[in-house]
Amino acid sequence: MRVAVAFMLLVVSTLAGGQAARSQEFAPSQDLVVDATRAIATYFSFLDSGNAERAYEMMDDAAKASIPVMAFTEQSEKFHAQAGALLDRRLLKFTWLKNPTDAPLPGIYAAVDIASRFEKIDRHCGYIVLYQRPSGGAFHVMRAESNFIDNATAKKIETTRSKFDLDKAWTELSRNCPNFPSTANP
Repeated sequence: MRVAVAFMLLVVSTLAGGQAARSQEFAPSQDLVVDATRAIATYFSFLDSGNAERAYEMMDDAAKASIPVMAFTEQSEKFHAQAGALLDRRLLKFTWLKNPTDAPLPGIYAAVDIASRFEKIDRHCGYIVLYQRPSGGAFHVMRAESNFIDNATAKKIETTRSKFDLDKAWTELSRNCPNFPSTANP
């Protein structure tokens, strides 16, 4: 628990400062950063512990409309069977937007770039987009994307082709992950 609190304080001190780069971006309050970080931790905690239904409950109605709970649960179970236990998850960058013109709903959005390692997946990156209604309240998951090459597939590519081909495949795939250092090898 102390590690989680220390991590959240580091995230808050790092992310609450700074000026917005674009007119839709803004510098969030420390409370918003803490709330978003907690929402991410809770969402992934549910997924990592096999409680996909609870993670699904955290999704915004628009996100729920795109996938039924049974399909979401099956995808989560399949991924975790393939991935094994979580070893490490890093929040790489938060991008904060308020009332973006191209968003489906007005409110606050936090796009968070993520890198993870699992027992059977060394190459994993993605992002999660959180949404808070203009009236405030809890953050909801608007979207989540995951890109990975499991270790068995990585070994097969390296064995049947080359390490260069594996690195090339991962570089291409990780381009879908904003702010992920694609040149970093596991």
